[in-house]
Amino acid sequence: MGRRVRLRSVVAVGVLIAWAAGLAALAHAERTRSPRQKLAEVALRVAPGASFFAVEHAGVHVGFASSTIDTVPGGLQVTDYFVADVAERDTMRRIGAQSVVRFTRTLALRDFRLSFDTGERRQAVHGWTVGDSLLAFVVERPGRPADTTRISLGGPLLMPTLVPTVVALGDPPATGGRTTVSVFDPFTLTTRDLHVNVRAESTFVLLDSAAFDPDGGRWRGAHFERVKGWHIVAEDPSALDSWVDEAGRVIRVQTPSGFTLRRTAYELGFENWRSASARARSTAQRAAARTPANAPDPGDSNVVRLPQPLRDTVRLRVRGLDLSRLQLRGGYQSLSGDTLTAVREGAAALRPSFPLPPSEVTRRRFPHELRAESSIEVGHPAISALALRLKARDAQADVVARRIMQWVHDSLAQRSSDKLPSAAATLLAREGDANARAQLFAALTRAAGIPTRLVSGTFLDGGRLVYHAWAEVLLQRWVPVDPTLGQFPADAAHIRLLVGSVGMETEVTRLIARATVDILPPTRTVAPSASPASGTAPR
Repeated sequence: MGRRVRLRSVVAVGVLIAWAAGLAALAHAERTRSPRQKLAEVALRVAPGASFFAVEHAGVHVGFASSTIDTVPGGLQVTDYFVADVAERDTMRRIGAQSVVRFTRTLALRDFRLSFDTGERRQAVHGWTVGDSLLAFVVERPGRPADTTRISLGGPLLMPTLVPTVVALGDPPATGGRTTVSVFDPFTLTTRDLHVNVRAESTFVLLDSAAFDPDGGRWRGAHFERVKGWHIVAEDPSALDSWVDEAGRVIRVQTPSGFTLRRTAYELGFENWRSASARARSTAQRAAARTPANAPDPGDSNVVRLPQPLRDTVRLRVRGLDLSRLQLRGGYQSLSGDTLTAVREGAAALRPSFPLPPSEVTRRRFPHELRAESSIEVGHPAISALALRLKARDAQADVVARRIMQWVHDSLAQRSSDKLPSAAATLLAREGDANARAQLFAALTRAAGIPTRLVSGTFLDGGRLVYHAWAEVLLQRWVPVDPTLGQFPADAAHIRLLVGSVGMETEVTRLIARATVDILPPTRTVAPSASPASGTAPR
């Protein structure tokens, strides 16, 4: 009897060990799945279908968007469409974008075609992958020769519009979850890693069909559905902010330029907007007919005029924008209601700065601000050699950053460009616009060990706001530096809107066009103190 009990105990222990080993093996396999394997699993869950969206701005229905997933021979095709009317004084301007992207059956990118039309500028980009390691794309603009660029790839690549679907259909989404995917950014024409967080979970009531109301002359909702959704936000909020349901269909999207895309029935999204748009255009045409032909057109250029006087304080009242969506607070900028105040940094923000090379603690705290990117080639031999030469024997970050800024300002010829080149290409050409100069400055300072981030925003040029790009280096806190104007620190005329990218001229210009901005007289203001959001000096 005792022998049987012992035998059963041994068998039971053996079963438990086998079960635990199986769980461990399963957990290990789950942790070691490659990004390509994860995408292949997601591809099996993607269902064909179409979603339609009402495009709103400041609560007004101004456009229509759609997203369609179709099966094609050998894979999937995702087609996205966007159109909206933008009010500019007494006129209406229509902007639009369209993308057609094809993937293999395992969601590996095959090719894509993107087109943008802002009413003032048109551009098309046609790209394709070469094997698994190279992305090639051609930029086409009216009246200009096509421009081909090739980028090395380290893994599978997505378009930003498909990211919410991949997050929702991958591992079960849960608040606090985090995913990293590689994407091609259609605005900057670069590839980058997008770090996405699941911030919240909620339930939505959506309209999925409509009926025409002849008395009101518009379509109204006829049937509702309840869906569960998750808030998917990139760590760079200008890249992604959307809600997605458990089927991988986008519920709502918020753009940095103030547009909201809200999923609804086709008739509500398109037909109602088309009717409203026709009435608005008619009203705008009548107003334009009453405007003198020689009326001035302020802000018709995004070129900063030189030279520029330094401004210690700038105060603006901004209306017509959701200011909470923009990165206006922190460092030398503060926001109170609809009033933005910018103050030029003083000597206290610069010194004492930290010694170079940076410590291992600094590198761990600021990995994104020190790393190489596809267009910021920190490890390029020419970049590394120049950074070392400019650093010389100086050990303080502020001294080295100032010297690098001065070199970029003095050594590059001013040349406007529709394309955002890499830092290495700018160094080779020795010319570039504000975008190119900011990129080259960031590459050199990062190579020297100074945490640096790129900034897109506006510049107060006289009485007008124009697009501009510069950088911020971390000393005592994030300090703006403008290698185009040769300012260290940059003055209060620099209004930061977006952090983490340059080349957002179209997006920032749309923001300026939609906003009502009043320049207020300066008051006695002290520089904002460092805050957790603005960063503190590394140690």
